[in-house]
Amino acid sequence: MTSLLQDIASHLSFPVEKRLFAEYGAMFVTTATPPPVIVFPDVDEVEAFQSLLSVSRAVFGEHEIELQSKAMNALVAAAAEIKEIGGSFSARAADAGRRSYQDTEKLWMRNVTRGLEHWRSLGRISTERAESIRQLPVEQQVRQILELEETGELFFGTFFDKSILYSVAAPGASQHLSMLAFDVAEYEDPQVEEALGRHGWYRTVPADLPHFTYLGHEREALRRLGLTRAQLSSGGQVYNSWVPDLSRLVVD
Repeated sequence: MTSLLQDIASHLSFPVEKRLFAEYGAMFVTTATPPPVIVFPDVDEVEAFQSLLSVSRAVFGEHEIELQSKAMNALVAAAAEIKEIGGSFSARAADAGRRSYQDTEKLWMRNVTRGLEHWRSLGRISTERAESIRQLPVEQQVRQILELEETGELFFGTFFDKSILYSVAAPGASQHLSMLAFDVAEYEDPQVEEALGRHGWYRTVPADLPHFTYLGHEREALRRLGLTRAQLSSGGQVYNSWVPDLSRLVVD
């Protein structure tokens, strides 16, 4: 198999890159415009990329959102189909679509700050080390947090029992930065999932059930493109997400 995902995977050299590719790499098969990197390093790089895109706006429920035009056209078509069958379709929040680098950094730091305080209060990390991690540049901080989780089992997810990546994306890695992602309020409705899939929108982050990404392909093509289906059970219901198939991609 040769694919864009395989080409990207074969050039990964850093553990953090590999981890983030495994989490968010499905977006690189999109028929819209994929990001040029796995992780945007700063505000300027995000803004430069977003400025080159064709962007459209639409209101879903109470919120107006922005997406790449190709993704938006497909989302509007899916929303119309859902309404035709008597369903509802709306954005989960004001930031359900496009986000800025600052948005992703703020969400990340919320979890980092809470996590450091939690583990410090339990005596698992010293006050001095917690403060030093808090002050690190973003790239180094991401590496430190993921290392703490892997080697020390000090998790920074919302309930401190799972990785921080189950709760928030690392700054610069969110699919929302590429304007390819949309958070759906009615994510538990199977009719919504089915309609989105018919228009090229799929779950691509297993731990984030409201989060859908525009890939633009029919479901039958996703495996050929290097993706595999991951399943997550929640509330007695099974949800499917499409993620890079690391068993078929060269990542070592």
